[in-house]
Amino acid sequence: MTGTLSLRSTVVAGEGQVSSDIGGEVAILDLKAGTYYGLEGIGARVWELIQQPRRVCEIRDALLEEYEVEPGRCERDLLALFRRMSDEGLVEIRN
Repeated sequence: MTGTLSLRSTVVAGEGQVSSDIGGEVAILDLKAGTYYGLEGIGARVWELIQQPRRVCEIRDALLEEYEVEPGRCERDLLALFRRMSDEGLVEIRN
């Protein structure tokens, strides 16, 4: 991860993997490591949103419009998800 992750950071799906929607779930294959990852529900929606570079605050706002979730929790969970995804090399984070 480059710099500190914040609501102003831009996130995009990283290169070096392929993904496929399988009945509302997303299967991601990291081609370098040969590791599979799975996302369902809101995680799958987040993956769909980051196929193009987007600011974290834009993704949060989209989720708040689409799902019934408390804004603070949405923000915390989204930032935690992006940290984990960054640690696994699945996303690029730009400040």
